Amino acid sequence: MPDKRDDSAGIIDVHAHLYPQGCIRDVIAGKPDFELVESRRGGLQVNYRGSLVMSLPPAQDDIEARLATMDKAGISIQVLSIGALNIGWAGAGAPSISRKINESLAEVCRQARGRFRFVATVPFENRLEMLRELEHALSLGAAGVGITTTIGDNSLDAPRLGDFWHEAGKRNLLVLVHPTFPPNGPAGDQGQFLTVGYLGETAMAAGKLVLAGVLEECPGIRLVWSHLGGSLAMLVDRLDRAYKRYEKCRRAPSSYLRECFYDTACAHGPALDCARATFGARALLFGTDEPHVPNASREVLAALRARPWPTGDLNAILSGNIRRLAIADSATDVERRSP
Repeated sequence: MPDKRDDSAGIIDVHAHLYPQGCIRDVIAGKPDFELVESRRGGLQVNYRGSLVMSLPPAQDDIEARLATMDKAGISIQVLSIGALNIGWAGAGAPSISRKINESLAEVCRQARGRFRFVATVPFENRLEMLRELEHALSLGAAGVGITTTIGDNSLDAPRLGDFWHEAGKRNLLVLVHPTFPPNGPAGDQGQFLTVGYLGETAMAAGKLVLAGVLEECPGIRLVWSHLGGSLAMLVDRLDRAYKRYEKCRRAPSSYLRECFYDTACAHGPALDCARATFGARALLFGTDEPHVPNASREVLAALRARPWPTGDLNAILSGNIRRLAIADSATDVERRSP
């Protein structure tokens, strides 16, 4: 019988969101297809052509309440991102809005003195602007970069994003990939696509990066796929059987995918088992999707602790794997820079 005890001290949550004040309005300003309205669940929601594409939970920027939730769960660090908010929607405003988001998140991290890290938002489609904002964000202590499964009208393997991937590979950047609403998504959808289709968007993005040869050309990227990679684990065999028709994919897609990381923002035990069996425990990083999913910290932790896995695997998932990526060390550096 496996030892189910775990060392929960120092848990690191790699999938958490915080939206600086006004950032969503800034991104969609002047875009007639978008609207920001009150949600029936509380807070706000973004609609695109009548479809619900993301939400803004009430009190999501209440830092004291968030720290209390983290303390109760034994979480020492959260890595903050803007999730499904697609910077590509901002068009020409992307550089200035990215700067505002990054400086706001960096200030939250500074004030919390080591409890938070953030992944940067950059204007991906212009090389010079992307490099300028990337340098600035890293100087602020960014742990890496967050990117959505499409950027504006571009899929992640689009040539316009090639400069970013090569830079990320050269720098060995941590890149967190979060699903978003695609440009060809259904109109008038009341949330079904967000609930179900977003997981397919993650799998599609991963498949495209692999089959287009991006991960072959840029092996230094440290990719983290949200929500266990969506439906990706179900598709690995299919990808492996088909890849030889894609000239730039030089080896079995499963081998590239096992070099990526996957957050555990899922409380369904069999799905966690599948991800571990498919990608390995070394590839899993604890994540919650807070504050979008109520009680996520408690439920995801309970699901993980209920798995009949070795203690070493559980400890690696809760913090060891992400510590290998130097996230915790960098959090200490941010704390040292605080006055």
